[in-house]
Amino acid sequence: MKKIILLFMLMPLMVVAKFRSGTIFFNDGSSKSGVLEIPNYDDAKIKFRSTEKGSTEKFKIEEVKSFEVINDDNVKVFYETMYLAKFKLFNTSEIKVDKNKSWVRIVKQGKITLYSAYYSYRYGNSVTEGRDYYIKKPSSENPLFIYNGDVGGFSLQMNAFSALKKDVKLHFSKDCPQLSELLNKEELKRVGLSHIVDLYDANCG
Repeated sequence: MKKIILLFMLMPLMVVAKFRSGTIFFNDGSSKSGVLEIPNYDDAKIKFRSTEKGSTEKFKIEEVKSFEVINDDNVKVFYETMYLAKFKLFNTSEIKVDKNKSWVRIVKQGKITLYSAYYSYRYGNSVTEGRDYYIKKPSSENPLFIYNGDVGGFSLQMNAFSALKKDVKLHFSKDCPQLSELLNKEELKRVGLSHIVDLYDANCG
């Protein structure tokens, strides 16, 4: 009886892994198809099974170029492994590149590419989750941080729109200085940060 009670006490602390149909593409040009678990952006490895009930293999992020999965809406979603970057604190003229690769989802691809880095952490009975968004320009080797949002996409919190306009202006001050003024609050609510890619494709580059 004590073991059963202990098990139920630990259940809220357990994170149930969800494996999805997908394919992993490796740096050497090979691939593996089966089911896999979408990793947090900073996980060192990705979990893979050849079949739903097969044994779990783990592949290091350094071995993987990209992967694709089928989501709950039966839509294929693409991820890449990349070194992410941010402007240095108090010095937006310099960029700091991460030492380790991250798993990032391709949200929207055009002349520029919008990526999201998903995180989910459990503390006791509560779960903290969210997404960091990054933009990669053709002239840049690394996606550059632009926004932190919830898992549902762009949410207009207090002053969020003004802050986003400033960040867009900073990102595109040289190659598309008018982009920040073209941002539309209602369109951001409707399509999320993909709106930035659409505007860039239509007006810049």
